[in-house]
Amino acid sequence: MINKNVFNDTKKKLIKINVLVVCGFLILFSLFTYFYFKSLSYESIDTKLEEEYEYISMQINRSSYINPIALKDPRDLVYIYKNDRLIFYTKSDYFINGFPSESILRENNFFTYEENNYTFRELCLTINDVKVRIIRNIDSELSSLKQLFFVIGIAIIFSIISTYFIALYLTKKALVPIETAWSNQVKFIQDASHELRTPITIASSKLQSLLTVPNNTISDEVETIADVMTETRRLKKIIQDLLSLTKEDAVIKMNTESFDLEELLKDLCKDYYEICEIQNKFLEFNSTLKEKMIKSDKTKLRQLVLIFLDNAFKYTRPEDKILMSIKERDNKFICIIEDSGIGINKEDLPHIFERFFRSDNIRNKDIDGSGIGLSIAKMISINLKCSINVKSEINKGTTFEIIIPKQIS
Repeated sequence: MINKNVFNDTKKKLIKINVLVVCGFLILFSLFTYFYFKSLSYESIDTKLEEEYEYISMQINRSSYINPIALKDPRDLVYIYKNDRLIFYTKSDYFINGFPSESILRENNFFTYEENNYTFRELCLTINDVKVRIIRNIDSELSSLKQLFFVIGIAIIFSIISTYFIALYLTKKALVPIETAWSNQVKFIQDASHELRTPITIASSKLQSLLTVPNNTISDEVETIADVMTETRRLKKIIQDLLSLTKEDAVIKMNTESFDLEELLKDLCKDYYEICEIQNKFLEFNSTLKEKMIKSDKTKLRQLVLIFLDNAFKYTRPEDKILMSIKERDNKFICIIEDSGIGINKEDLPHIFERFFRSDNIRNKDIDGSGIGLSIAKMISINLKCSINVKSEINKGTTFEIIIPKQIS
C-alpha cells in the first residue's frame, strides 16, 4: 500500500513553500510600492517648497507695507528673518503662540518634524543675513500614505489566503501523476512478484520431489524434469519481457531509417507460415500500398507488429484465420491484424495494455503468457508516435489497428 503520510507531508511542504514564496514576493513588492509612493510624495512636497522659496526670494528686497510678500500656495507657512529679527510671517493656528519652535531648526535643508500633534515638512535656507523658513503641513499626505499602507496590508492578507487555496488545489493536481506513478509502481512490483513466484514455486516443488526418490533414474523422472524446464523457460520469458519493458520506458533516441514497410510485413508473415501448418491455422497478408517507403525505427516497428501477430496465433484455435493487411489513410499507414480467435471480454478491453493484466477467460484456458506483451507494445507505439485501436468480441475474434506515421523525427 502507498504510504499516504508521504503524500500528505509532501503536499504540506509544497503548500508552505508556495505560500512563503508568494508571501515574500508580495511583501517585497508592497514595500517597494509603499516607499516608492512615499518618495514621490516627499519629492512633490519638496518641489513645491522650492518653488515657493523661488517665488518669495524675488519679493524680499522689494517688499513693503504697500506691497507685502505674497505666497504662491496659501497652504505654506513662511517666516523670514533678517539679522535674526522676524520681518515677515504668516499667521497659523498650528503652533502654540502662532510660531514654530526654534529648537528643531536645521538650516539649508529639508526636514520633517512633529509639533502640537501636527506633522510638518520644512525648508530652511539662509542667504547672507536673510533666513527663510517655508513650512507646510503634510498630515493629508501622510494620511494618504497610511491609507495606501492599509490597502496594501489588506491586499497581502487576501492574496495569502487566496494563494493558500490555489496552492492547495494546484498541489493536489500536481501530485496526481506522481501518486498514479507510485500506485502503478507498487502494483507492478506486486504483479511481477506474483508472476515470478508461480514458476519458481512450481519448479522448486518439482525439484524437492526428486529428492524424495534419490534412487530413480532420469528416465523415471523425465516428466518432472520437463515440467521444471517448462517453468524455467516461462521464468526466463517473464524476465526478458520485464527487461524489454524497462528499456522501452527509458528510450530517448530512435534509430530512424527509410525502409519498405510492405516488405517488412511480408517477411514477418513468412516466418509464421510454417507455424500455420503445424497448428492448422490460416494466415493471409494483403496490401494496397502505392507508396511503400517509411522512415521509422525498423527494429522497434518489427517488434511492435510481431507482438500482435504472436498474440493472434496464441489466442486462436485450430482452423481459425489470421489476416494481416496494410493500407494508407489520411497520409498514414494503417496496419490491421485481425483473427477469428477466442476474443476479449468487453469489460477487459480498457485494461489489456496494463502490465500483467490477463483476462479471466484466458487464465481459465491455461494459455501461456505473462501479460506484459501488450504493455511493451504500448510503450513501443508511444516511442514510434503510433496509435492503437482495438475491437473484439468473445468467440468471434479480435482486431488490432496500428496507425503508423510515415515519418518520425
